[in-house]
Amino acid sequence: MDDPLSDGRAPAPEWLPPGGETGALVRGIDWDRTALGPVAQWPGSLKTVVALVLGAGFPAALLWGAELVQIYNDGFRPLLGARHPEALGRTARDSGSAGWQVHEPLCRQVMTDGDAVMLSEQVVDPSSGDSAQPLYVTNCYSPVRCEDGSVGGVLVTVIDDTPQILARRLQEASEARYQTLFDSIDEGFCIIEMIFDGHGKAVDYRFIEVNPAFGQHTGLIDVVGRRMRELVPDIEAHWYQLYGEVALTGEPVRFQRRAAMLDRWFDVYAFRYGKRDERQVAVVFSDITDEVRTEAALLAGHIRFRRLSEGLERLSRADSSAELLDELLRAAQKLVGADGITVELDNDRFRCIGRGAANGAVWERSHHPLVASLAEWAVRHCRTAVIVDVRDDDRVSPEVLEGVSKRSLVMVPVGGAIPTGAVGAYWLELHRPDDEEVAVLEVLARAAGTALARQLASDRLRQSEERFRVLVEETAQAVWEGDAAGALIIHSPSWSAYTGQSFEEMAGFGWLDAIHPDDRPRVEREWRTAVAGRRVFDTELRLHHRQGGWRWANVRAAPLVGADGEVEKWVGMNIDITDRKEAEQRAHEAALHDSLTALPNRRLIFEYAEHLLAAAGRKHSQGAFLFIDLNRFKPVNDLYGHEAGDRLLQEVACRLKAGVRKEDIVGRLGGDEFIVLLPYLEQTQEAMNIAQYVVESVSQPFVIRDAEVSVSPSIGISLFPQHGMTVDALIRAADLAMYQAKHCSRGAYCVYEPDLEHRDDVSTSVEGRLKQALAKNTFALYYQPVIDLRTGAVRGAEALLRFAGEDCDALGAGLFIPVAESSGLIGAIGEWVTAEACRQHVAWIAEGLEPVPIAINVSPVQFRQRRFVQRLADILRDGGMNPASLLLEITESAVMDNADDAAGILAAVRALGVKVVLDGFGTGCSSLAHLGSLPLDKLKIDRSFVDGIGQDSTSRAVVEAVIALGRTLGLEVVAEGIESGDAFAYLKAHGCDQGQGYFLGRPLPHDEFARLFLGKGRQS
Repeated sequence: MDDPLSDGRAPAPEWLPPGGETGALVRGIDWDRTALGPVAQWPGSLKTVVALVLGAGFPAALLWGAELVQIYNDGFRPLLGARHPEALGRTARDSGSAGWQVHEPLCRQVMTDGDAVMLSEQVVDPSSGDSAQPLYVTNCYSPVRCEDGSVGGVLVTVIDDTPQILARRLQEASEARYQTLFDSIDEGFCIIEMIFDGHGKAVDYRFIEVNPAFGQHTGLIDVVGRRMRELVPDIEAHWYQLYGEVALTGEPVRFQRRAAMLDRWFDVYAFRYGKRDERQVAVVFSDITDEVRTEAALLAGHIRFRRLSEGLERLSRADSSAELLDELLRAAQKLVGADGITVELDNDRFRCIGRGAANGAVWERSHHPLVASLAEWAVRHCRTAVIVDVRDDDRVSPEVLEGVSKRSLVMVPVGGAIPTGAVGAYWLELHRPDDEEVAVLEVLARAAGTALARQLASDRLRQSEERFRVLVEETAQAVWEGDAAGALIIHSPSWSAYTGQSFEEMAGFGWLDAIHPDDRPRVEREWRTAVAGRRVFDTELRLHHRQGGWRWANVRAAPLVGADGEVEKWVGMNIDITDRKEAEQRAHEAALHDSLTALPNRRLIFEYAEHLLAAAGRKHSQGAFLFIDLNRFKPVNDLYGHEAGDRLLQEVACRLKAGVRKEDIVGRLGGDEFIVLLPYLEQTQEAMNIAQYVVESVSQPFVIRDAEVSVSPSIGISLFPQHGMTVDALIRAADLAMYQAKHCSRGAYCVYEPDLEHRDDVSTSVEGRLKQALAKNTFALYYQPVIDLRTGAVRGAEALLRFAGEDCDALGAGLFIPVAESSGLIGAIGEWVTAEACRQHVAWIAEGLEPVPIAINVSPVQFRQRRFVQRLADILRDGGMNPASLLLEITESAVMDNADDAAGILAAVRALGVKVVLDGFGTGCSSLAHLGSLPLDKLKIDRSFVDGIGQDSTSRAVVEAVIALGRTLGLEVVAEGIESGDAFAYLKAHGCDQGQGYFLGRPLPHDEFARLFLGKGRQS
């Protein structure tokens, strides 16, 4: 047949629609030279269908006449690939389609029978078409009838099934992976459907699904779809009762029980599967017959094997690989009478090694070469190594014995046929491990291997979900590409929409023009350095926004390296971080000022004072520090309430600012303590004049809530350079002078003198009382409830130290704690508090109460003591308290003084099982920068911000920022100092987890606290 696309084409008929590129080709064909003949002679039905095909918005083709001549539209072209355009106007057989042998019989059938047929899931491989991968389509072959009713051709319409087919195959692959995991676990698993009688009593169950291990553990086969009574008619009724309760209540159950009909013991965990009305229960079980029989045979070791069961249960319930490793270490420590335990686990996902002493779960992230070599031996040989004497065993090379204190050792491989690590025990003296000790370790190792494999699969799933979440939630504001030299070549439209730049303006290095002038030199330098070094580029900068102003963005880019090792291009993205930057700035500003009085806080005062002293040293100028403490503030606070006390502090702050010079700085150190920095004094008498004015001004009565109240200031004055040139020295000198002023007369000032170092009567008196209280055990702990703000349930208690005596109100923690710290007594007092809290917790349990976790405060001085963690472990062990029920509250300033050392101490504390609370959060320094690296469980919002919720927007901004930060880091947030219903409602509405304060409950003696808060329901 002649080529219909050759020269000499007839004019295009007017009735043909445009039809895109293919339509243009159809109009250009010389149809006289085709099997269809001249267009003028075409029947009306052919013209109509040709017009429909070319105008269709979906893939369609017409095969006409006995020769089945092809006419198709643009949508059909990808299915033809390289056969287009030669196939147009030719017979289907001549077009060279390899699949014609499949399609021709169907077309002939339609031509003959006149009925439409469909062909599903056909694979089309357009070898050189528009698509690089196969398409999956469904073809519908419909008859086209002529005017006389005969079938003149076949209309082929195509449905693209590619997305559905690919999705189904992904689902099938996922189900296959699930089935592989389902089939490979060692535990038996089944899903059963409970059967109840007319009275709602469980009488039987039907098997829905079982894994291969089910038959291995039970000996039952071909059970799916069959009833248990059919398989085992004499099965005990309690199995039905247990599973029936799970199906009806939804409460999971775990138990160990002997199946008499099988003469086997099983460890069973059952939980409801699916909806309640489906009454299905999933059962996971393992055959523990050997363990039970061993326990019965070894009657003398029954305690050890009880602990073994508990350890296995914890291993099976571990929520993460890290928790699994910790639980393995703890279980081995409890079960084996050894001097130490060693664990080494290694696979393609992670490597973790650690060692713990027998008297505490203390991790050491390294091993002696002796331990590492024996672990390697056990893994390589897949069997247990029992070393009676490491100095006389062929498996121990002399090179690893240097400095070794261990004498005997057992090392057991963890895992199945391919071990993933080893767990071992060692003795410092010569010891011959008995069969029981070896068996315990081997059981633990087997359980750990199974749990580890299962946990790793769970970890991979969680990591995949987390990656997807991050991808969705952290959507970039712009995505772009640069060439190998770093010049921008491709960008997403969102960048232009964001900055207002056109692509021409930002192409190459023009995008740098959108960067803030202050940031551009740095960013340009960092970008060129990253490109030259082929390193990841990650920076924060300000971009000009098309609506005006500047917005912060995080810009991150990475090189895409080709097979030849050379950079092909750079791929980057921008994320708008303006809200985070502004929140950090607000929190930073709030952290520098006292939320109640708006005065500079301790941190800002110290920073300013350091600059002031440095300048004074250069200019040889003099100045003064005024340390101010209010007398009778506590009685006013107790009599009129905290809100009145807060108002009084605000009024005092106003009078202090009004009573000093313009260049002087007034700040609040905390509580009722203020400080005034006086720079540039011509004469020292000026400091005394200002102090006298402050005494007279503050001593005037205040009107608070229609009541007249009076306080007086005691002021200590230190001068620089006479009394020192460091902030700490000058504040200490002023503090001593203030106590001297308080001792001499209420409402007076005193200038520091060196003799005050030897006349600190107040501190001496308090120190004596502290020593006496320690010797006679006359301290007492009061307990303040910590309440769940959502449910009202009591979630814990904070233990507060009370100093008994006639003047116990005067000897508050604010007075005796600093004395205890300076005198070196704080360690002993802190240990007394810990021991007493442990004792009381254990006592409540003995009384049959349901105690809550107890939080204790740790002084920064005690926190930094060398043996702090070891002493804490000793007290917990001696007191018998569960470490998980103890919380340590550490102030933010104590942690941030040396964040790296503090992180190590906190990690050791958490390794004991004790939880860590960061107290007074928001008042320290560099909180946001270091918080993510600290091992914490809770954040505690400082009461100064809680007090300011109803008064200023800064406090509210800080509170909301801390709550959001805690949620982001997965930490519980606790608010302290809730003194009003408004503060409670605000915190609850904004998602604060827990709270404490006089509005929720005052500190109480242990008996009153137990009576009010440890009863049923534990509701506040």
